[in-house]
This record gives sequence, C-alpha cells and structure tokens, in this order.
Amino acid sequence: MRIGKRAAVVTAGAAVALAAASGVAVAAGEDGQGGGGDDLTRAGTVAVDESALPEDDAAEQEALAELATVDEAAATAAAVESVGGGEAVEAELEDEDGFVVWEVEVRGADGTLQEVTVDAGDASVLGTEAEDDEADDDEADDDEAEDDADDQDDD
Repeated sequence: MRIGKRAAVVTAGAAVALAAASGVAVAAGEDGQGGGGDDLTRAGTVAVDESALPEDDAAEQEALAELATVDEAAATAAAVESVGGGEAVEAELEDEDGFVVWEVEVRGADGTLQEVTVDAGDASVLGTEAEDDEADDDEADDDEAEDDADDQDDD
C-alpha cells in the first residue's frame, strides 16, 4: 500500500497538532489553571522514603543533600532558564511526592515570583507555580512582629 505525499504530510501535521495539544494540557495542570500547585509534571529521579526523614529541619536538609546529585547552583540555573530569566531568590531541598527536589523561587524580569520545582537527580524542571507576593509580605510581617516581641522580652 502506497501513501501519497499529501496524505503523509496531513497525517504528520495532525500528529504534531495532537502532541502540541497534549503538551498544553500537561502545562496547564489537571485543573486547567496552570502551575498545577504541588503536582509534578512527571516523577523525579531521586526517590526518598518520607517517613524515614528526620523531624528536625536541619537534619532533614542534610539527609536530602546526601541523596541529591544536583547542587544548588545547577538547580537555580535550570529554574531561572525555565522561566525565561530573572534572579533566583531562594533555593531549598524538599521531599515532594516521594522524590528529592529543589524548590527554587525565581523573580522574573517582569517582577513576578515563580516557584520552580527542579529534580535533584537530573536538574530537569518538574513544575512551576506562580507565587503570591502578598503571602511572602505577610510572612515577613509575621517574622518582624516576632523579632519585635523578642526584642521587648530582652529588655
């Protein structure tokens, strides 16, 4: 059976359109709102038993760092590139959905803040979520209020 050149081009075009539409659905997340919250676009490469991690934050960071093969510099570079440039504000190792990941906050050139989840095994981007600056401002206000209270206790 011989397929004509025109039929092959139409078939290839349809396959490309279908693939593009699938990519848009994945990028938008299950809810269609984009970002997808904590949902990763794919599984990470460094598995971790979350129940075996220490309760202490510093000890947990140390345990996750021992498992990670991607350092902070590589993770932040991948995160900044994935959002089209900007500046990494903060990076921290986390356990998410049973995998070790870097959570990197990136302030884009336009001023928006994005939280980018980067695989701690191969530096691939697993997800991106828009951050709310107001929530960060509220946290900073809470921290400042605690510092003021501590200062008064010291008097």
